[in-house]
Amino acid sequence: MRTFPIFCRIQAGVCMVLISLVAGCTASIQPATSPPVQRWHGLTVSNRGVLEKDGRPYHGIGVNFVSALRRLLVNPNDPSIPRDFQELKAYHIPFVRFPALAAWGTPAQCRKYIIKVYESNPARYFSAMDKLCAIAAKNHVGLIPCLFFTFWPDALAHEHGLAVWNNPRSRTYRIWTQFTVQMIKRYEHNPAIWGWEFGNEFNLAMDLPNAKTQFPGYKPTWDYTDAQMWKLYARFVHLVRRYDPYHIIEAGNSRPRFSAWHNMMDHTWKTDSLAQWAYMLRMDNAAFDMICVHEYGNRAPSNIRRAATLSALWHKPLYVGEFGASGPPAKSRKLFTAILHSILKSKVPLASIWSFDERSQSSGSNAYSVTPTNDRSFMLRAIEAANEQFRRNR
Repeated sequence: MRTFPIFCRIQAGVCMVLISLVAGCTASIQPATSPPVQRWHGLTVSNRGVLEKDGRPYHGIGVNFVSALRRLLVNPNDPSIPRDFQELKAYHIPFVRFPALAAWGTPAQCRKYIIKVYESNPARYFSAMDKLCAIAAKNHVGLIPCLFFTFWPDALAHEHGLAVWNNPRSRTYRIWTQFTVQMIKRYEHNPAIWGWEFGNEFNLAMDLPNAKTQFPGYKPTWDYTDAQMWKLYARFVHLVRRYDPYHIIEAGNSRPRFSAWHNMMDHTWKTDSLAQWAYMLRMDNAAFDMICVHEYGNRAPSNIRRAATLSALWHKPLYVGEFGASGPPAKSRKLFTAILHSILKSKVPLASIWSFDERSQSSGSNAYSVTPTNDRSFMLRAIEAANEQFRRNR
């Protein structure tokens, strides 16, 4: 009587094994149901601190194109934008850095412009962004949008200082976080997007001993400080990474002033030591994937070499987000060539010249505009040659 139940249990176990085997065989012939692999198109930084595109180390020199989106906001059918991107393609310029939303002038003028092009009619704004992405993708040119090229969120909110940027109860906080989320969620998979930039040279506005002369209507409660900026940078990166785990995120910083550490610590213009300057460079970019500097003037070549050495030490790729030399070739060629040589010699992985087809800077001592037809077109040809050298070395 005891043998029968044991036999039944053994038989049942064998049956279960057979059922499992059959189920496994059946599953093996079912159509694959795994989710599709996400294809990324932009730039990323590897665990080893190497800038990559499509899984391979990347080096490239692009351009700043300040009015790329602004012209489409004024006129969605502006023929100059498709033409300009076709010219960039012809010169094999790989990417464009541009303001995603920027307003110049007084706070009142800024508010008026932002309300007109974004707050009161977001469909108009995103239609222009969609069109810019489509034009760039068609011409195989990447885009790095600078989300806060100016302090427009606090201007729109009638608030001042960086504490309000970090305060979840402030209107400024709601504006900048909403805009960031809208941009990332809408464009993170767009093939034209290569990366994200926070702002433009925010670090140059921090802890200024002469802040009263720099900010109209300045009050001591306007806490534009390095401490608040570093906190804000960390918040921004955390927010972007909630939606986009891949694309590079960089600050858009300039090189720290050579008094930045003393500006912060004792509010003087005393010159920093090399160690103090390096500390500010590292902290200004600590939250980001890359070290970002902007460089102009005769000291630019040596400054770039110094930043490249420190970036390599910290295992972060360097982005020279702006570089250039103003004036006609007789004045600008030598300095431009020296800066470009320092970028190539230091193996800087990413850089962008200031500035492509910038009509407001096309003449006089502030002539930085570069086009295929003006007397500064030699810069485009030099960049084209540098990018061709990068391609051969990949």
